[in-house]
Amino acid sequence: MLASLVATCKMAGVNPVDYLADTLHAILDGHPKSRIEDLMPWRHAQPSSLTA
Repeated sequence: MLASLVATCKMAGVNPVDYLADTLHAILDGHPKSRIEDLMPWRHAQPSSLTA
C-alpha cells in the first residue's frame, strides 16, 4: 500500500513525504470526510514556480 501511495505521488509530481505529512496534519486538524477528494495526491498544493 505504501509503495502504491509513493508511486501515485510521483506520477502526480508530488513529494511523497511532504504529501503524507500534509495529509496527516489535515486529518488531525479535522478535515471533513465529505471533502476526502481534496486530500488526493493529484490535488496536493504544489509550490508555484513563479515565487522565485
